[in-house]
Amino acid sequence: MTIKDIAKESGYGIGTVSRVLNNHPDVSEKTRERVLKIVDKYGFVINANARQLKAQDRKMLAIIIKGSSSILLNGLLELVQKRIEPLDYLTSVYVLDENDNEGSFANRIYYEQKPTGIIFLGGSPDKFKDDFEKIKIPCVLISTQAINVESRQLSSVSVDNFKAAYASAEFLVKNGHKNIGVIGGSIDTSEVSRLRFEGFLEALLVNGISFNYDSSYETSKYTFEGGAQAARNLLKRCPDITAVFTMSDVMAIGACRKLNDLGYKVPDQISIIGFDGISLTDYFNPRITTIRQLGDELVDEGLNILLNCIERKFPPVHKLIPFEFVKGESVKNING
Repeated sequence: MTIKDIAKESGYGIGTVSRVLNNHPDVSEKTRERVLKIVDKYGFVINANARQLKAQDRKMLAIIIKGSSSILLNGLLELVQKRIEPLDYLTSVYVLDENDNEGSFANRIYYEQKPTGIIFLGGSPDKFKDDFEKIKIPCVLISTQAINVESRQLSSVSVDNFKAAYASAEFLVKNGHKNIGVIGGSIDTSEVSRLRFEGFLEALLVNGISFNYDSSYETSKYTFEGGAQAARNLLKRCPDITAVFTMSDVMAIGACRKLNDLGYKVPDQISIIGFDGISLTDYFNPRITTIRQLGDELVDEGLNILLNCIERKFPPVHKLIPFEFVKGESVKNING
């Protein structure tokens, strides 16, 4: 019986099983119980001496995930841990709230834990430029652009959030929608939200459509609950909207649920468009029209860049990867 065997029988990844066996705190009780039940079933015993010797030869990467409820970022975390598992690196995972200062937190980790590198999943580095400049080890930000941050250590890999949001808004306009609401994060504290809003707004301006931020933009957390509450608030102010651009799929699904509860049919009465392309959108009714971020490519590129910076002393790299527009069932053509 090996860790791989436990992973196969439990249905969890090797990285998840490893965290359970090493008593990491970032594992749910349900997961821990399932894995340990299999461990007890086969009498699996960890070779502590071998583990200690192996750990001494492995360097540590800190992984900081911004947003405890993000399905996209949690999916990226699983991919990162899976890719790192066979390498000579250990990982420590830290989960922050959407409103936390990841730059300040990363500095504390840098000085206290002495990691070899840091992986950021989500975040707004432009808000904490001075904090990032103090970190003297290679870092990579996956899923958010950091090209405007003057740091000799920070790389980034993401989709072009501006262009992706532009494509979403343009699709709504081509389908006859002019009175469009937006559910998104705080554009004052979230770089991703700001870029997506700017891309959305540019598409409207190009098509001669005005947008009133005060009445038609509803700030929300990137959660199901946030999307649902935001949809209710938005409809109170703008009962005549025909479509809603949401900045994440979980917001879109939450909004759809609330609209249904309020007696609105999606997309017959109100169209919804999401962002991220999480797998749940394929099984939701109606299937969500969305921007799909390619998780495997984001993680592979991000880790390649980080390891090159660590092991080969490469300079930081900022890379944009393609996105996919997924035409689901949640947008209605109202032309004519």
